[in-house]
Amino acid sequence: MIKVLSFDLGHTILDERAGQDVDIRFRTAIPMPGVLEALPKIRLPMAIWANTRDATAGDVKRWLSRAALDRYFRWIVTSSDIGYRKPDLRFFASALRECGCNADEVLFIGNQLNSDIKGANLCGIQSVFLTGSAYRSSDDVLDPTAIPTHEIEHLADLPNLLARLCL
Repeated sequence: MIKVLSFDLGHTILDERAGQDVDIRFRTAIPMPGVLEALPKIRLPMAIWANTRDATAGDVKRWLSRAALDRYFRWIVTSSDIGYRKPDLRFFASALRECGCNADEVLFIGNQLNSDIKGANLCGIQSVFLTGSAYRSSDDVLDPTAIPTHEIEHLADLPNLLARLCL
C-alpha cells in the first residue's frame, strides 16, 4: 500500500533551467506546469528526493519556500547530504530510511528515465514517469532498462492517477 509520494525536484517540481547560473540559495523558484494544480489535491505525505551536487536539504527547502511549496513536503533528501546520486541504489535506500518507509510504500514521480525511473526500478519502488515535453531535461538519456510503473503527460494528471489507484 502506498503511504508516501516522493518527487524528483528539478524539472519535476521546480524549473531547473530558470536561473541555472544563479546559486540555488538565490535562484528564482518557478514551479513546473501542473505543480500548483496537483499538490493541493494530494493527501498523502510527500517528499522530495533530489539529485544535487552541492545543495543541501536546507537549500532545497528555502528554494521551495520561495515558490510557497515547502509546506507540501514532509521530507527533503538530497544526494549532496547523503553522498550518493540517483540512480544509485544507495541513494534510494537512504531516502527510504529518511522517510521511514519500505520500497513498497512509496510512489516516486520523476522526469528522467536514466536516474529517477532506473533508480526506482533498482530499489523496487513503483514510479510515475512524466512524459510531457515540458518536463524533459537535457541530461536525460534513453534507457531501455528503465521501465516506469505508470506514465502521465502532465503533473496536473497525477491526482486522477492516484484516484484510479485508490490512493
